Amino acid sequence: MNARPAWWVAPVNALLTPVTRSRFRDPARAFEAAERAASDRSGLPWPKDREFRSELRFLSDAWLSAPGITPLGRLSVQNEVERRLETRLRLLHLFDARPETADQVVDRPVFITGLPRTGTTFAHGLLAQHTRTRAPALWELLNPVPPSGREGERALARRERLASARSSIRFLDAMAPRWQSIHPMHPLEPEECVFVLPHSLAHHVRIPVPEYRAWMEERDATPDYEFLKAVLQAMQSTRGGPRRWVLKSPLHLGGLDALLKVFPDATVVLTERDPVRATASWGSLVEAGMSLHLDRVDPHWIGEEWLGIWTRAMARAARVRAESAPGTFVDLPYDELTADPVGVAERVWTGLGEEFDDLSRRRTTDYTRRDRRPSPHRYTIDHYGLTPERVLTAFGG
Repeated sequence: MNARPAWWVAPVNALLTPVTRSRFRDPARAFEAAERAASDRSGLPWPKDREFRSELRFLSDAWLSAPGITPLGRLSVQNEVERRLETRLRLLHLFDARPETADQVVDRPVFITGLPRTGTTFAHGLLAQHTRTRAPALWELLNPVPPSGREGERALARRERLASARSSIRFLDAMAPRWQSIHPMHPLEPEECVFVLPHSLAHHVRIPVPEYRAWMEERDATPDYEFLKAVLQAMQSTRGGPRRWVLKSPLHLGGLDALLKVFPDATVVLTERDPVRATASWGSLVEAGMSLHLDRVDPHWIGEEWLGIWTRAMARAARVRAESAPGTFVDLPYDELTADPVGVAERVWTGLGEEFDDLSRRRTTDYTRRDRRPSPHRYTIDHYGLTPERVLTAFGG
């Protein structure tokens, strides 16, 4: 399988145990430390922001209290909390200092979603080759907010943001040598907007947080998508022009009602693939992610937990689609995507009213010729305690 961390992870965890045990003994103090770190790194003070910080602390507490979390796992999630707090802090100051940022129009964005491992990543990169589109690269998503101009603010130059993203990917590759065969990541390539969404079940991929997952599935996700829109407006404020955002995440499936409430003119591109292969491949990704944060991972728990999550998300997406205006959703079968990707891109964009010009065609063709996976990604459905019949039945097949 692809899930094993590098050889050095276990001894480093052993060395870090005494330090992290003391540092993270009290999750509340750890979150307060993350708030201070965000303020120190940005050079900006915290305004009143009680609800956002309270909800993020709920996630932080759940992460740090999870059974079996390793020292490196604790440091990883603490860094993630600090990053998200810093993004929030910078965004609040930007909109306060430059209120005209809120006038930026996020015009007819395209959101690619579907069950995970159904070609969403390939479709994202493919559709992002159109000359009138913009897809956020990983380096942008990790540090998306331009300077507000406030006194004392520590602005991050593009080279610093790129260097930070490159360091993050190098460290991930060192910890998980096979990760790139599961989900290729590059600082300059388009990446999922869950790196910006304050709350999503992406957090449940790192470490099992069932109480957070239950909260997420019952909560109105509208504030998360309002935050995403604000970040897109902030990013547009430094690079204007008639560009349509192309965004992507399978995890949008469970929140399409909120997404379409905040982006009423959005188009949702739904990828489709055999759910058995999709479920097994997703299990492999989750297992790899959790292996970086936990001392033990139960593949059967992964299979059972995420089969339930995805079947509920698909059912919710079907209800939203039934209630949406014609043309809101576009279907993109995996077999069609892989058999004729350039033709698919042309079909989608012309259907959305965009000319598929020669430069767009050339860029799209070039994209299909890139080799992104350094090694095969292997997985089986039985490793996750499931059978093909069970999966098909769960998805109504």
